[in-house]
Amino acid sequence: MSDGAARQVLHRLAERRALARAAILFERVWPVLWPPLAVIGVFLWLALLDIPRRLPPFVHLGLLLLTGGLALGLLVRGLRGVRVPDDAQADRRLERASGLRHRPLSVLSDRPASEDAAGSALWAAHVARAAGQIRRLRIGVPRPGLARRDPRAFRAGLILALIAALVIAGPDAPSRIAAAFEPTLPRGPAAPGTEVQAWITPPAYTRLAPIFLKPEGGAVSVPAGAQFTASVTGGSGTPSLVLDGHASAFAALDAGSFQAERALTQGGRLAVRRDGRDLAAWDLTVVADRPPEAHWSEPPGRAAASQQTRLPWDVRDDYGVTGLQAEFRLEARPDASPLTASIPLAGGTAKAAHGVSQQDLTAHPWAGLPVIGTLVARDATGQTGRSAPATFVLPERPFRNEVARALIALRKGLSLRPDDRESALTGLDTLLMTPQAFGTDSGAYLNLSAIYFLLLVDKTAGAIEQAQDRMWQLALHMEEGQTEQTARALEAARQAAREALEQATRDPSEANRQALDQKLKELEQAIQRHMQAMLEDAQRRNEALPYDPDARQLSNRDLERMAEQAREAARQGRMQDAQQRMAELERMLDQLRGARADSAQQQQQQQQRNAQRQRGRQQMGALQDMIGREGGLLDHADRRTEETMRLRPNQPPAPNPNAAPTEAADPNAERQADQRVQQALRRALGELMQQFGDLTGEIPPSLGEADQAMRESAQQLAEGKDKAAGDSQRAAIAALQKGGREMSQSMQKQFGSGQPGEDGDSDQDGQQSGMGLSLQDGQNDRDGRGAPLPGAPDRANPGGRDPFGRQYNQGRAEAGDVVVPEERERQRTQAIQEELRRRGAERERPQQELDYIDRLLKQF
Repeated sequence: MSDGAARQVLHRLAERRALARAAILFERVWPVLWPPLAVIGVFLWLALLDIPRRLPPFVHLGLLLLTGGLALGLLVRGLRGVRVPDDAQADRRLERASGLRHRPLSVLSDRPASEDAAGSALWAAHVARAAGQIRRLRIGVPRPGLARRDPRAFRAGLILALIAALVIAGPDAPSRIAAAFEPTLPRGPAAPGTEVQAWITPPAYTRLAPIFLKPEGGAVSVPAGAQFTASVTGGSGTPSLVLDGHASAFAALDAGSFQAERALTQGGRLAVRRDGRDLAAWDLTVVADRPPEAHWSEPPGRAAASQQTRLPWDVRDDYGVTGLQAEFRLEARPDASPLTASIPLAGGTAKAAHGVSQQDLTAHPWAGLPVIGTLVARDATGQTGRSAPATFVLPERPFRNEVARALIALRKGLSLRPDDRESALTGLDTLLMTPQAFGTDSGAYLNLSAIYFLLLVDKTAGAIEQAQDRMWQLALHMEEGQTEQTARALEAARQAAREALEQATRDPSEANRQALDQKLKELEQAIQRHMQAMLEDAQRRNEALPYDPDARQLSNRDLERMAEQAREAARQGRMQDAQQRMAELERMLDQLRGARADSAQQQQQQQQRNAQRQRGRQQMGALQDMIGREGGLLDHADRRTEETMRLRPNQPPAPNPNAAPTEAADPNAERQADQRVQQALRRALGELMQQFGDLTGEIPPSLGEADQAMRESAQQLAEGKDKAAGDSQRAAIAALQKGGREMSQSMQKQFGSGQPGEDGDSDQDGQQSGMGLSLQDGQNDRDGRGAPLPGAPDRANPGGRDPFGRQYNQGRAEAGDVVVPEERERQRTQAIQEELRRRGAERERPQQELDYIDRLLKQF
């Protein structure tokens, strides 16, 4: 074996011997260490259970000394007999652990007895074989032999007991162990005159009384955020306030008085200490404030026999709920800003409360749409608790007026799809195309135009909300009229003035008298607005103001004078006179409301007589719109026919004055689009025929002919036959116009003719214009927009008229039979002009709207 290999073998053997000596030393020391560790383990088990701190001070001290002394004695006694192992003992362990026989490791240190050549070679071979066995030397696992010393395995029971005690102690384990090693010795008598006063002030939201602490100590539970205050009087030296090892000095009030304050956010041992001695100590437990809980006691939804939203709620909190609100999110757009409705809590801040709140949310743009409702409760610290979400349809107000219903539908569409303004603009444009639906209410029609241009011009997000609000106000106006709105505002002002008068009567302070004066002033303004609205409504209807024939005639001056007298009496402090004037004013308003109710009942009876006739006219208006759309399809077909039938090469087709300007497009794509429109018109005609049949019990035969012509037109468009399709569309228009005359005759026979001005006006030629449908003979040569069909002036139809109502004569339009407008039309024109000037004077309106109004005024 070379010298290098020998050194490597010896180095490896030295490492193995060191590990073997360490294993032998562990086997000798561990049995000695186990008894004192067991004593210390028993003490720790008692400390984790917080037993030492509950013992009397001297018993606690004795237990601590006994534990320390016993552990130290057992350790010294055991270590006295421990010997450090040598190399020979290490070699024997290595040989036993590795399974080597005949002690091969001793060969490395032995020498042969003789030095002859044969003996030396044999010895070298023996040494080389022994060195080769060093590579597989093993240390073996230490075996201290505790099982022989502890056959009942008490050590395992101690370990399990320590683990269980650690789980029981939880986060208080460090403080309990520290307290076990710090026995609380009896405090000596305080310095003469020393007095300790301590108290805890709970947070104001808990509504708990202050807690006064006893100087002898004890356990105290306080809510989080409580304020601890301690005062020390007498003695020498500055005391300190110690909480879980963190000390803070008292503030000196004078030479012998000290005070300290501290916010309590965590529990522990709180002590007032001076010169190393505890003057007083307490064990604090800080209880955290839990967030409030909110629940739906019943599913929310529409209240019975009402349009209000019923919100049944149930809340609870450990110290009381200070606020509750319902939060609604649109189901189709959950990322939109929520709608919140505050729910009042009876009795202030109750720890547990329940009830039902009814909210009128019909004016919100989400009314009639599915929403997700959540209750949000709040406590005094700002913590919130939310209920489980509940999905329901937000109740809405029903509308009978057709325009109002259409506006509410467009309003819902903007709520669901605020980016889709085109649909809303299309719906508004449809309403603008039927001004007769507004009757003589020119202001409502102009308001509708303003909403249209607001959405068209203003691209900001705020324009959507503004347009929805205007739609709601206009829908209320169309449903109720201005009189009903001012009547509701007047009733609200009456109630507010009545409550203010009662408050001022109970407490005639200056603030209450000023509040009453303000409410009476608002009542006077509400009376003025209501009387003005009634006057305007009566002028539109050519009626007189309603009054009670058994009572004297009322005027706005009488009502305003009575309200002013009540205000003057209240300002002077004559509350009895103010009550008398208020009572007389109430009687006068009741008389006015009763007279209006009688007038409204008569109007309702008249409206019931006109309801069926109005429904039929609406269907006729739908038919007129259908004729116009069919005329648009005819324009497309004629234009395509002219483009394909040029008489000379390179000669452009003759311009069609009636064709709408369009961009160059693929004729096939346009033809397919016209086919879809034709099919949609046919379906609409089928629905119209069914509705008219339900109304009158009979369906005009001409409508069936129009349906057949539309079916042929759609088929011909699919086949690319534009000329044949145009002939079928002309036949459909002629059949629709004939069907309109048959519908008019059927309605005349069923319901009779209405008086002019009831639901629509009748022109001088006997045309029924309730929904803009012309029923004169000879209209077969004109489309639904009043424009002549291609070639109409040259056809044998002397009764045809141009778009201005002039009669054709030899291809020319003559104005000999044009009717001069009557006084009613002039008044309506004047009203529109005055409304335009009024709106044009409001310079805060958008510039685009003002420019549009100026262009309209130029026409006058």
